[in-house]
Amino acid sequence: MTLEYTIELDHRVWIPVPLEFPWNGYPDPAAWASDLATSLMTGIDAPAEVRDALESSALAMAAVEPPLPGALERFWHLPVEGGPERLVHLYVTETDARAAEELAELARAGVGGYVQTITVLEGTSFDVAIRAVVLTELPDRRLSVLRVVGVVGGYVFVVELIEEQTAVLEELEPVVEALFRSLRVRVGGDERPRSEPEGAWS
Repeated sequence: MTLEYTIELDHRVWIPVPLEFPWNGYPDPAAWASDLATSLMTGIDAPAEVRDALESSALAMAAVEPPLPGALERFWHLPVEGGPERLVHLYVTETDARAAEELAELARAGVGGYVQTITVLEGTSFDVAIRAVVLTELPDRRLSVLRVVGVVGGYVFVVELIEEQTAVLEELEPVVEALFRSLRVRVGGDERPRSEPEGAWS
């Protein structure tokens, strides 16, 4: 069975960040960060220091280790109009889960803690989808984990944001959900109508 998916990324809000290099013609993070900073500053009248700061931020994002193993993609929240800069990760794996209650358990996978809120989502590319906020305690701090989880054809997709500041998580919750809703999924052998994907991995 094959899996295909695409993400209709809003580039005014999200920037893909490579998980490894070489990537898409870039030999290393420095080359990617330099080109990205130059591209984002094109047509903007700002001091060179602004571009340099943007390049440094891009390098820092590329150096971040995913919080859990197996991340397929990650996205830098860097909205044109300003806002908190955060990394969001996408995970995909096989699962036997089928119901929202089972997805609620998956929302805790790898982080523990307890589910603070859970909302069933309608109108997605998935058979069942939820948005959950999980609170987990570390020795020195509390973390809030926002996970938007969907299951289709034996696969579970998880878009994840891990955050220390509750206010930031609440601010980003709608845009993270919108990112999840932009996913278009097709599982080989599944003939039910779905949005046509524009690319694939399998």
